[in-house]
Amino acid sequence: MLIKKLAVPFINDKLLQQVEHCYIATAAISEAGFDFIRSRIPTKTKMEIVTGLDVPTSPEVLRRIWRNYQGRITLNIYTRNFFHANVYIFDLPFRKAVAFVGSGHFTLDGIKDGEELFYKITDTKEIENLKSWFIGYYEFGEPLSEELIQEYEYLYPTLKQRDILSRQEKKQFISLTTAGFSWDQIKFKLQYFKKEDYLALSSSKARLTNPEILTERENVKNKLIQLHALIKDHVHRLKLKEDHDSNQIVSSLNPADHQDGKLRSMWIAYGPSEAGLKKINPPATFREVMQHQIILQQKEVGIWLVPGKPNAGKADRESFKNKMNDAEYRKQFFTLLTSLGAGYWIEIAGDKKAVETFQTEDALWEFTKADDWMHYAFIIGKNYSPADAEISSEQITATIMKEFDKLVLVYRHMKDAGEEKKM
Repeated sequence: MLIKKLAVPFINDKLLQQVEHCYIATAAISEAGFDFIRSRIPTKTKMEIVTGLDVPTSPEVLRRIWRNYQGRITLNIYTRNFFHANVYIFDLPFRKAVAFVGSGHFTLDGIKDGEELFYKITDTKEIENLKSWFIGYYEFGEPLSEELIQEYEYLYPTLKQRDILSRQEKKQFISLTTAGFSWDQIKFKLQYFKKEDYLALSSSKARLTNPEILTERENVKNKLIQLHALIKDHVHRLKLKEDHDSNQIVSSLNPADHQDGKLRSMWIAYGPSEAGLKKINPPATFREVMQHQIILQQKEVGIWLVPGKPNAGKADRESFKNKMNDAEYRKQFFTLLTSLGAGYWIEIAGDKKAVETFQTEDALWEFTKADDWMHYAFIIGKNYSPADAEISSEQITATIMKEFDKLVLVYRHMKDAGEEKKM
């Protein structure tokens, strides 16, 4: 029997409440996926799990299993080869059993939200064969240990970053080649940024440094500087400043200065003044603080509030994380964020969600807990496609000023948290 969503029999048939013992082989585990199953099975039910860690698995869920479920959950790591199997076997009362073999990892996407496929098995002989298969990998796995978790924690950010970049590149590729997108259908005559500006940031040119592509990037830089001249008075009234070094107003044109050595975007940024940077204890560089950005990418223009890129924004981001423990602060942040309106999203540790999808401040709080200033970006923003009237030559300055007026309220709320910590 084919099953598209594993959550359906788990919930509708109340299957998990009957489980007496479960065996799970999976390519990856997430905290949400683990909680989905663990919270629904009886507390005395034992779980045996084998995974390969070839697909990023949260170190936090490994640590939770190690610290909180000794004797009830045993997890082994299969290291002899790439492990990508996903098998769920459940022993039920009266010597019955059921198994599911399919594509979904032990994550919420794999169980409920993603497009997966499973085959349900109830035949006793087939289930015994699956258990024998499971034991073969489980017994050859390395037992979970504190030392293993510590070493994996050092490796995990690299695995996660690769996964994030891969997903972003795939999304860019899909958006450029499907859904009827065509550069030729856009009336660039009316738009501030032209086709050649976007193509200067194409994937095929991202690593190049030849004279032709450098000229293209210089042209984009000049276009951004012209835009800066049009909006700077308004930005200064918001008590935001560009980098005091006039040569740094626009981001670097050298791919080596960008993530993964690929120049896929260019931007202008605004943050504290030079005097404001010196007041921070210890003094911070312009790159290390929260910024408003106007960013040009291969197929879109973004107006963003960036609390920090990877390895940046430590003071602001750590202070914000601490302040989110306060219920009133959470409520105010939730109100400010969701009032930004349609089109806005928040990105934490590679996961991006539309602001209107958060129904409560606690749901938003839970999402922000994944922030890690050392390894991932934290962005709140809104993107426009090349054809949007809001970024036409006539309207782009008004659009930027309007969106900066909204984002600066979020900025001040978050910045106040940072300033309080630094005092």
